[in-house]
Amino acid sequence: MLAKRVLILLGLCLLVGSLAVVPATAQDDMSEFVFAHSGPIRSMDAHSHWFISSHWLTNLLYDCLIWRAPEGGGYVPQAAHSWELVDDTTWRFHLREGATFHNGEPLDAHAVKWNIDRVRVEIDPQIPLWLQWRFVKDTIVVDDLTIDITTEEPHAYFENDVSFNGCELLPPQYFQEVGQEEFIRNPVGSGPYKLAEFTENDRYVFEAWDDYHSGRPAVDRVIYQVIPEASAQVAALLAGQVDLIASVPVPDRERLEATEGISLLTETRNRMHHLRVRTQAETGAMSETHDGYQPATLDVNVRWAITHALDRHLLADVQGAAEGRLTRVCSYHPEGYAERYADPDVITEWYNPDLAREYLAKAGYAEGEGPTVYFDTMNNRDGNEKEVAEVVKIMLEEVGFNVDLTVRDTAAHYSEISTPGNNRDIMMTSLGCSVGLLPLFYQCSWDAPRYAACVEEWDAVAQAILTTHDYDERLALWGQWWEHYMEYQGTVTLYEMTTIAALNTAEFDFTLRKDGWMTFRDLKPADGM
Repeated sequence: MLAKRVLILLGLCLLVGSLAVVPATAQDDMSEFVFAHSGPIRSMDAHSHWFISSHWLTNLLYDCLIWRAPEGGGYVPQAAHSWELVDDTTWRFHLREGATFHNGEPLDAHAVKWNIDRVRVEIDPQIPLWLQWRFVKDTIVVDDLTIDITTEEPHAYFENDVSFNGCELLPPQYFQEVGQEEFIRNPVGSGPYKLAEFTENDRYVFEAWDDYHSGRPAVDRVIYQVIPEASAQVAALLAGQVDLIASVPVPDRERLEATEGISLLTETRNRMHHLRVRTQAETGAMSETHDGYQPATLDVNVRWAITHALDRHLLADVQGAAEGRLTRVCSYHPEGYAERYADPDVITEWYNPDLAREYLAKAGYAEGEGPTVYFDTMNNRDGNEKEVAEVVKIMLEEVGFNVDLTVRDTAAHYSEISTPGNNRDIMMTSLGCSVGLLPLFYQCSWDAPRYAACVEEWDAVAQAILTTHDYDERLALWGQWWEHYMEYQGTVTLYEMTTIAALNTAEFDFTLRKDGWMTFRDLKPADGM
């Protein structure tokens, strides 16, 4: 096996080039796992951003109070060993006795209070993180190891929200002593791994922490190596330079499956591709950057033309590992009404180019003289965005649209288009399937740079969902919510992605999480290692 990999390395070294992983300095008897990731960790201050992959990458470094169970549908302890609902608006958390941050600072109720208060009060309100945590009314220290979190009204998805972005616990004394800038350069957490070294935008080395409350991790070192291109990730895996790649391109699957010591892992990705379609011109920088521009998609008939022009089954095939969908919740969640919106026959019927042309006519466009729409996409964040966008362009043009498509690398797309809100008519986006947060995203009070929606009746249904503890009542409300979603078509859902990862199973044992987050707390050496 070793000789085979050496030969592969010699044959592929030119392809990997400057992206080759720096040889480890660890001792020979230390287990070391390398994960190839397409982008960097955005910031070590986990309270300062909304970038999903950066949150799951830093999950090794930071504990939260609780965390989502890897198989989905439940929660597991982290900094809190137990918790309960005291009354409709009060949750109580019991912390682990003797738990500390990596620097010895106590992880007690006062530290937890500082963290949650920082996220909900001090963080810039323009960051979605702040909006996510608005449900918290107060944090009350009961004693050193007990803290209550209260809400203004019942919050149905409380456990989901306190184990999502911004849940990471930072050491208050150290953070206030050194300040944010120094903390980002030298972060301290309380998770199972310490950050031993990192080269920003390139390589992040985590080492197992002996004093972790749940025991020392089974793998000594976990390394995130930034390798943007999928082909280079495959080459690095075959060369033995990395141990896991999260998204295997279609042409490489058969080859990797046939390679000794490498196995393909499959699981729902908990991510979907959508088209963000402009329904108003006020949010973000678009109106300033493109002074006077009025998106054609402000007309709901144009949005309906877009959604009916798209063959989602074909687009899913272009993506390479996906299933067509009509709504923005992955099919394993009951709230997603999969029998209605994920049924292949329903999705086939939804594709109706003739109906799309009729909607363009209702919008006032003569046959063959449809509107010009500007379409922005990244090239390779979660697979084949570029190729999918090119097929979307063809489908829209077939019904009468004129499509001006711009493809940028992922970093440029986010910095130039997505983050400032410079998207005009259509923007391709990759989003998670968080049921608990989804109604919040379409309420009138949610004002993101890229989009906003404000329909009072829809808003009221969303609020009822978020405050209804009874499961059956809440599920019925979801049925009403989806009717509004489908009518509005501000987010045109394309498909739910499937993760097809490749793992070095000769050396490691790892199971993909149901929520799609690549975090390696449960990573183990393979049997016999």
